[in-house]
Amino acid sequence: MSLSRHVRITASVGKGGTNRRDDVRAIQELLNSNLPKYTPRLRVDGLCGFRTFEAIRKIQQNLVGMSSPDGRIDPRGPTLRLLNESKLSSSVNRVTTLSGVNAKSSISNSSIPTTVIQAAQAAQRKWKVPASVTIAQWMLESGSGKRMPSHSNNLFGIKAGRGQSFVMAGTHEETKDHKLVAIMAPFRVFSSMNEAFDQHGRLLATHPAYKLARQHTDDPDAYANALTYHYATKSGYGTLLISYMKKYDLYKYNK
Repeated sequence: MSLSRHVRITASVGKGGTNRRDDVRAIQELLNSNLPKYTPRLRVDGLCGFRTFEAIRKIQQNLVGMSSPDGRIDPRGPTLRLLNESKLSSSVNRVTTLSGVNAKSSISNSSIPTTVIQAAQAAQRKWKVPASVTIAQWMLESGSGKRMPSHSNNLFGIKAGRGQSFVMAGTHEETKDHKLVAIMAPFRVFSSMNEAFDQHGRLLATHPAYKLARQHTDDPDAYANALTYHYATKSGYGTLLISYMKKYDLYKYNK
C-alpha cells in the first residue's frame, strides 16, 4: 500500500458493516500503519474478525477521541479521514514524542533559531525557568522543532488536561521496572510557538510536581535533574537534558 495516497473503501468495515474483502484488507493495512510501535499487527487477510474489530474500536478511542466507539469505519466517516491523515504524517509524529527512545537532535549551536532563544529567555524572565533547560527540552522533546504531534505546535510533549484542546498521538513511557511501553495519549494544542514556550514555563513554575525543580532556578543542572520522573518517565531524563546543555553550551542563554 502506498503511503502517498489516501486509502478509500467502497463500503463500511467493522461491526455491522458490509465488510467486502478488499475493503477489509485495505483497512487492516491502514490500521497496522497507525498502531503504536511494539503493538502486534493484524493479519491482512480481508476477514473482519474480532482482532480487526477491536483494533478499530481502540483507534476510535485513542485517535478519534470517541467516548463510545462503534467499531465501524465508513467510507466518508471521521475514523477513515483521521487514519489517513495520521498515516500521511511522519511516523515519528505518531510514535515518539515525550519520552521517545534515544531522541537525538542534529541542530548545531549556531543554528538554534533566534526566535527559540528569545522565547526561552522570555519564559525565564516571566516564570524563572532557566533558558538553557527550556532550550534543551525543546531539542529533546521535539527534535529541535522537527517532531511533534500533528497540528499541535506542542514543542514540549505536554499532555492535555481536562477541557484543553488536544490531538491524539503515540508515545513511549517507561514503567517502574524500566520497560518501554507504547501508548496513545492526548497532547495539548497551542496556537503558536510562543504560546507553547509560555505555557511550558507556566507549567514548570506552578505545577506541584515541579516544586523541587523550582528550588534550583539558579542551578540549571540541578533543575534538569529534578525533572526526572516528574516531567517524563524516562529514568535518565535529567542526564539527557544536561548533555544537551553541555554539548551546545546552552548555559550562555540564561539571563
